[in-house]
This record gives sequence, C-alpha cells and structure tokens, in this order.
Amino acid sequence: MFCDALDALADDPGLGLVVFDAFPPRLPGEKPWAGPVLSKVRRLRRETGVVFASVTMSPLAYTPEAVAFTKAWKLPFLQGHRAAAGAIRALVDLQAAPAHALSGLAPHPNRARAMRLLRGRQGPLDESRGAALLELYGVRRPPEAVVKTPAAAALAARDIGFPIAVKALAPEVPHKAKLGGVRLGLATPTDVEIAAADVLHAAARAGAGAPKVLVQRMASGHEVLVGAVVDERFGASVTMRPGGALAQAGEAVFVAAPLTPKQALAYVTSQAARCGLDPQRHDLKAAATAVEAIARAAHDLRSRLTSLEANPLLVGARGAVAVDALAEVGPTA
Repeated sequence: MFCDALDALADDPGLGLVVFDAFPPRLPGEKPWAGPVLSKVRRLRRETGVVFASVTMSPLAYTPEAVAFTKAWKLPFLQGHRAAAGAIRALVDLQAAPAHALSGLAPHPNRARAMRLLRGRQGPLDESRGAALLELYGVRRPPEAVVKTPAAAALAARDIGFPIAVKALAPEVPHKAKLGGVRLGLATPTDVEIAAADVLHAAARAGAGAPKVLVQRMASGHEVLVGAVVDERFGASVTMRPGGALAQAGEAVFVAAPLTPKQALAYVTSQAARCGLDPQRHDLKAAATAVEAIARAAHDLRSRLTSLEANPLLVGARGAVAVDALAEVGPTA
C-alpha cells in the first residue's frame, strides 16, 4: 500500500515527501537535527505550492519533544506506513477532484421548502421531519401517517393497509428501537392500538416531552445504510454501507457530495458486494438514486444540516424505500 502511494506521488509534481527513519529528536534532550532540512521544505512549499508530508517510521515520534517539534513547524507529520499511505492517497485524489466536481450546480427545486422545515430547529429531528427532507429530494417512503393516540393509530392502520410498523415519534428519541419504541409486523387494528400505547410509554420513559406515533406499512428488501455528514471545512460527503444491526461494522467509505447520477451508480456498484447487494437480485440504480438524493440534500442544506441518514434503506428487486430517517441540525450562524 505504501509503495503504491509513493508511485502515485512520484507521478505528481504537486506533491512532496520527507521521510525519517526515526523522528527527530530521537531521545529526550536531543536537539532537533532536522531543523535545516525542514526549513528548506517549508520555504519550497511557500515558493512552489508543492504539498509536503513528513513520514516517520518510529514510535519515538510520540515523545514530548517530538510532539512539540511537530507543532512548531506546522507541517503535516505522519506516524507509520498506514497513516502515511492513506494521507498520500488522499492528496493524490484531491489533485484530481476538480475535474470531477459539479461546478455551478443550481439548488434543488425543493431546497426552499426543506429550509423552512429546518427553520428554528437545532439538534436531532424526529423521524417524520427527517423523512420529509428525504422525500423532498426524491427518496421514497412507505405509506404512513402520524397520529397522537393509540385509537387514532388503529384507524390509520386500516387506511394504510397491513402489516404495519408502529414507532414512537419524538426528537428526544432518534434511536427509538433501542428504547423499545418500535413494534413491527402488526396484523390487526387491536395489535396496532396496543403497540402504539407501548411505544408512547417507552418514549415518555426516555424523556420525550410530547411523543406521537408513526404508523407505517411494512416494506421488504435488503438493508443498507445511506448517510451523509457535513463538515464545516470540507462540506458534505455521503456513504453507503451495511444497514440495520451491521451499520457500525467495518469501515465507511465516504465520497464528496454532490454526485452526478453516473458517479452515484459507480459508487454504489463499487460498494455493492460489501453491503450484500447482488446486481442480479437488487436494484442498484434505485439505491444509486437514493445515494444521489441524500448527497444532494446534504450539499444543498449544508449551512444547517450536520447529518442526514436513511437506515435502513430497503433495496428490492425493483426500487428502494427508506423505512427510517435520521437528521440532525446544527446551530444557526
């Protein structure tokens, strides 16, 4: 991996590298003998615009003297092969990013409506509001209704059609399943009414001030997580990985948002195997549409959103539907 990164580095005149067998100073009290070398590196960076990364291979890099030395030079120092290879790879990718960027992308037609949904809010949103954001950007949801009482939940279930899922709805309980706020596979109005009472009690125990009930038709498909995060420096990025109980397993591969339809499909195709998606059995185009939509929403609403997620997104043989929605709003500037 490190050799591949060095090969990429050698082909790019915009990147530079300084390697130490042991980070200076090596021992407590030793003078930093690399000062003259790094002085020249810093001057070259200023004069040429070349990005330099300094790589050390020794655990002695973590001595207090080494830490102080690193901070004083204000250069990116990397400890170890893995960190160095990853950083160099990121620098190489960054060089090519402008060629793939979507320049001058107009706001989505529903951006103004989405911004109104976020007005005056901060912190986690309840699922219905997060779902509204997804739908405004084109992510499908199952038939559903929001009600206040168990009796109203039973009536709504008759209109929506069975089987039914019932969920507690409150911004204080975004991870409601862990708190007993979800009931699945309900087949009769009586089952729905009992389950609605249960999830309302669970939400109240978890500290929800005025919980409601989300009544939703059950859907089927393979579970994946599609989520976007917004960094105040780097903007929005999106990921797809295994969903449901496996959402926290393994690494997440993020790509910068927004994406073109072609880029979204290429990304989904590249991640399909690790997410358990089979092109013969699952609609990768529908999954890519959801990835593109969530990436676009996060980019469009980056001044307010800090995250937006469909987990799980159920990907079937035809189509994909988001059966849960999480969103969090940052403080206003």
